[in-house]
Amino acid sequence: MGCEMATALPGATLDGSTLFAHNSSRPADEGQSLLWMPGRDHAVGESVRVGRLDLPQVRRTSALLGVRAADGWGCVHGVNEHGVAMGATPTHTRLRGETPGLTGADLVRLTLERSSAATQAVQTATDLIARHGQGPYTGCPAEDDHDNAFLIADGQEAYLLAACGPHWAVQQVAAVRALNEACHLRQDWDRISPGLSSLAIHRGWWPEDGSKLDFAGALARQDAADRQAYRWWGLATLQLEQQHGAVDNALMRRLLGEATRPEAGGPVTTTGLIAQMGPAANGVPLAWCAFGPTGCGLYFPLPVVAEPPPAFRARGPEADGCDLWRRTTRDRNHRPPTAEARAALADLQGRFDQVAGEFTSEAIALKRRGDAEGLRRSAESFAQHNWERFEEVWEGLLGKEAAWEAVCRMDAV
Repeated sequence: MGCEMATALPGATLDGSTLFAHNSSRPADEGQSLLWMPGRDHAVGESVRVGRLDLPQVRRTSALLGVRAADGWGCVHGVNEHGVAMGATPTHTRLRGETPGLTGADLVRLTLERSSAATQAVQTATDLIARHGQGPYTGCPAEDDHDNAFLIADGQEAYLLAACGPHWAVQQVAAVRALNEACHLRQDWDRISPGLSSLAIHRGWWPEDGSKLDFAGALARQDAADRQAYRWWGLATLQLEQQHGAVDNALMRRLLGEATRPEAGGPVTTTGLIAQMGPAANGVPLAWCAFGPTGCGLYFPLPVVAEPPPAFRARGPEADGCDLWRRTTRDRNHRPPTAEARAALADLQGRFDQVAGEFTSEAIALKRRGDAEGLRRSAESFAQHNWERFEEVWEGLLGKEAAWEAVCRMDAV
């Protein structure tokens, strides 16, 4: 169940912001919803239960907006109030965890809750991996057990973090980077966990000749899907480099759309997230969230500083996904939308893009005045207005009851 990620730092983007993009591929019938957690203080000695582990809680956790599976604790991707974004993709290495540990989604949520910058996020994630390792979730089939790779970015920097069991390797991103389930890190890492090179040599995975460890060459397990993964990675990298200085939200959407996985008895693309951070956002990070195959999905702009509308959130611990997921994913069975629907959604996306710029200008002014309550109210109103506009378009296309059933009929031609 691989995922696709990409990032572009301020020098590579059109407006001087950092852009972070992530596709999540999950089983088609697994409900998805947004998780919004406000920042809060915690008592000394407090702990947090994550899977089968009890971890010491930090004194202060940051507000975050992320996407999680129904009944899941962690987030496969998200962004926090400080403008730190992070996403995970499964990978397969020779050191995969075989004991209780943290899943990729657990690590994303824990890291975003505990970090105010990308460098701190890397330190937090590597410390959690070294202390607690990676392990399968409850009931995970052996064939689905995996390690993880992560992309972490803030308004100034970005990092690739590849993990293998309790070990890891880190590479700082120069300007742009694409990443998916194929292991791309070779000898171009900047730091690795203590003892990893010695372990690889001891097990006969790397020669004891003084050469720098080839992370993928020594530790990655080749997979039949790697060829397709490398193809997307190569095309995405080429497009990012060709558009250096002009990378924008539309390009990130296109990259994620090109990687959308159709349903064929396996995982499908269920959610997409694009986060905008840095100078252009001026301390007001914005998350663009899509449910369903991102090649034909609609990205809703959602401020991290306020709770999203109820339609984006799970209704309870046993919920099978949020209302928006049920409308745009489960009910349409991943069939391509009609030309009429595509045109209507593209028009609505253009409106969202326009009002997002207007909201950002207003939010920056409120933040500079120190009006936190005014900023929260403005963000809630902005998100609710966008949801209402979506409902108007949806009902205008097909009506309430069988909206996606007819929206997604194949064109007659």
